[in-house]
Amino acid sequence: MNKNILLTLILFFVIVLSKEILVFNEEILVLFAFGIFIFLVYNFGSSLISTELDSRSIKIKEEFDFYRNMQEKTLSNLIIYHNKQKLLSEEIKSIFSTIKKDIDLIIHIHSQLFVKSILYTIEEKLKKILTNESKFNSLLQEKISSELYSFLISKYSLSVDNKSSSLFLDKSIGFLSNLK
Repeated sequence: MNKNILLTLILFFVIVLSKEILVFNEEILVLFAFGIFIFLVYNFGSSLISTELDSRSIKIKEEFDFYRNMQEKTLSNLIIYHNKQKLLSEEIKSIFSTIKKDIDLIIHIHSQLFVKSILYTIEEKLKKILTNESKFNSLLQEKISSELYSFLISKYSLSVDNKSSSLFLDKSIGFLSNLK
């Protein structure tokens, strides 16, 4: 059947040329060459073109699948990274709260130690003051007693009368006894 159509077309073409219905010029020659090219490509190159287009579509499909798999892997890695980041954030919050409690405890202990240190320092100073006051009182008592002793001796020795000396001595001892 293809031979009959081809034969009919050639016969039709020869008739058109012989009757000079179709005159050859540049445009007709280009059209004729293009027609021959299309005919040859359709009959001899269609399977080759089809095979090449099929192989190219397979290659494009493989590339598409490869990039889709890469995208899925990337998204799964991003999800894993996000989950790890959330876990890390929660751990950091836990560590932060623990450290905050520890710091509060340290501050409380240091404040208590500071208060105890101040109280100890005040107590030591008060003890020094008390010791110094005690030393001063004992020195003062020694001075007063020596002065009093010398005064009494001088008064007692000046007195000629034993009775008045004795009375003066008793009054002085009574006065000193009441001073306690």
